[in-house]
Amino acid sequence: MSPRRHLSVLAAALAAAVSGCAYFNGMYLANRYARRAADSERAGRLAEARDRWQQAATHAESLLAQHGRSRWAAAAQLVRGEALVHLEQYSDGVVALRQAVQRLSSREQRLAGFGLMGHAYLALGWKDSAQAPLDSAVEARSREVKSRALFDRGRLRLQLNQPEAARADLERSSDPKAPYELGLLEARLGDTAAAGGLYDALAGRKDYPEDDWRRALDSLAAAGASAHASALAERLAARPALSSGAQARLLLDDGVRRLASGDTAGAASRLQRAVSLAKDSLAGQAAAVALCRIAIAQAASDSALVEPRGRLMELRQSGGNASRDAMAVLRLLSRTDSLAAMTSAPDAWWFLRAELLRDSLGAGHLAAVSFASMADRYPESPWTPKGLVAAIAAGYPAPDSLRNLLAARYGRSPYALAASATGEGSDSAYQALEDSLRRTLSVAAAGVRGAPARGRPGVVGAVEGDEPRARPAPRPPARPQPSGPPQPEPPE
Repeated sequence: MSPRRHLSVLAAALAAAVSGCAYFNGMYLANRYARRAADSERAGRLAEARDRWQQAATHAESLLAQHGRSRWAAAAQLVRGEALVHLEQYSDGVVALRQAVQRLSSREQRLAGFGLMGHAYLALGWKDSAQAPLDSAVEARSREVKSRALFDRGRLRLQLNQPEAARADLERSSDPKAPYELGLLEARLGDTAAAGGLYDALAGRKDYPEDDWRRALDSLAAAGASAHASALAERLAARPALSSGAQARLLLDDGVRRLASGDTAGAASRLQRAVSLAKDSLAGQAAAVALCRIAIAQAASDSALVEPRGRLMELRQSGGNASRDAMAVLRLLSRTDSLAAMTSAPDAWWFLRAELLRDSLGAGHLAAVSFASMADRYPESPWTPKGLVAAIAAGYPAPDSLRNLLAARYGRSPYALAASATGEGSDSAYQALEDSLRRTLSVAAAGVRGAPARGRPGVVGAVEGDEPRARPAPRPPARPQPSGPPQPEPPE
């Protein structure tokens, strides 16, 4: 062999060796990053896990691009599909997994691929497509693959309204999330004792999957066991290993649940503790905004709004959701100021202000006082009787005095007649007053803005010169909760 020919053969052999080394190295790296990503997930280091899944996908894609026809291409496609599923790129993951299971010779690898495919279909909401691959995957010998497939099939069966079959799968699964899902199932079925027992046992574990716990406590409270949910939140928040931020989130959620159930005092206590634990955290700031809303809801005078308004002005500088929530409340408070300062049709705007306090700010006490004050502020207004009726419905502390005032001073008002025990009065007269209020607000809003009222967008009701619109609305029942006119935007 000539020297030149000998060198050519050596170069070809060296190139093949380098290519084979790169091939095996690429597969090794893809598998190594996938294993490390799974370890990170189990340890709860989700950001680290996501980065490692991305690395696994990148190495698998590189191998497929260079050696797409090799004998390990199907295994690389399986790793890529698994990584994409964990990265929540479900559609691309399904495509990769389909290609993998068609080419894989190992039964166990195929079943692992089917399990991942079923999980992706379930995440995409394709229940019919998820059924068959999950049915296959539960036959795997691998405990991990089988357990995950049982967990996903249990979730699927729950969505398909097959609770008993779902329970059977979840009880067989050793996936760490299965007991939480089983608790959700029991709570959904109304068995709060079973759900609470499961959660009590889980609270004794060292691990703390926060998202699972938040769903669990919400489901328990929604099923009517709010006291049990609150006790579990207290137990979890007392863990020494839990960060102050995680404790604040638990207390914030518990405060929100207590507020929804009407336990304002209990809610305020939890929210205040959340602020004390982590004042500058997102949860602490959200709790501070919620406390301001409670203070506004409990205000009995305009002066009681000064303190929560000042706190909200501080919180709007914090950024994030708390800042946006604080700004939203401040805008409503600013609107109440604008309505109180209106000089054109002030009685109509004052009524609208009271409605905003009641309906948008939840300040029922202050709204009742504001409605009732119309008798002193605007004794001759045709809408003062409507305000008195609204004050009674909003829980004014001396309702009998308002009823006596209605009877003595405004006994022939359509509003007073409609709210009386007999419900006497004219529907047409009642409706004429309602249309008049709408018309007054429309004209006043247009006049303040310096624009013609007719055709203005956002102003509902007739304008000056129009005939009142007859509506087939029935007369309201005795002592109704008055539904005020649509709210045109007042000037800022």
